[in-house]
Amino acid sequence: MGIYRQGAWAQATLGNDDYALRVLAIRPVDDAKDAMNPVTAPPTQRPIIRVLIADDAPETRRSMQLILSLAPDAEVVATARNGREAVEMAVSHQPDVALVDVNMPEMNGLEAIRRMRARRPELVCIIVSAEKDAVTLKQAVEVGVAAYLIKPFTAEQVLGILEKSRQLAVAARVQAAAAHPTQPSRREWLEQTANAFVKARRTDDAAVKVFEALAAMPDCSLRWLTHLAIIYALRGEWNKLKRLATHLEQRQK
Repeated sequence: MGIYRQGAWAQATLGNDDYALRVLAIRPVDDAKDAMNPVTAPPTQRPIIRVLIADDAPETRRSMQLILSLAPDAEVVATARNGREAVEMAVSHQPDVALVDVNMPEMNGLEAIRRMRARRPELVCIIVSAEKDAVTLKQAVEVGVAAYLIKPFTAEQVLGILEKSRQLAVAARVQAAAAHPTQPSRREWLEQTANAFVKARRTDDAAVKVFEALAAMPDCSLRWLTHLAIIYALRGEWNKLKRLATHLEQRQK
């Protein structure tokens, strides 16, 4: 219990009034068949889902990052320590999915989600809380929460809810692309080229230029930074590798 999905009606009692909430992506997951099955499709056939984690507890942020590292097609692009940072990072890092704790300093998770979705209505938001009361659930639905994850959680629960969120995020991408057809952006071109270079195991000057261009972006995926570090090591460019390692250490703080 603790994870909820779209299409169900949640019944709750508040005082003497009964109400029914239609919850976007909310119903309890109780049985084994609802757990996420291993993804068998090659990662290259599925777009990378960008994830934001917002929680004031460092241990929870680390746990979330460790669990999400098990998903080959998910990338944690930012971690926030409070609601204010979460709102800022939702704009600057453009995540597809946000895992947001309810109780955080400076701005609580529900208000943060309300502001994030006001700026980016396509963002899939998952609330994370140790509370299961009807009031919090009702408020979560009102601000547009797509799923509700109860602490303490398991890796299977997090990965399962991520897979459901992925479906919503991909659908939002398709809808946005259909509504606003455009030429590939510079980032998209660089990432497509980088993927091709990874498959070909290229470490030449052209590959270095592509990965360095991606690394120069403020919200660069850790995946590209890691590949760039490998290329530097293979080419013996130790000074560049040292600077990149310093950047990676600062990013993880």
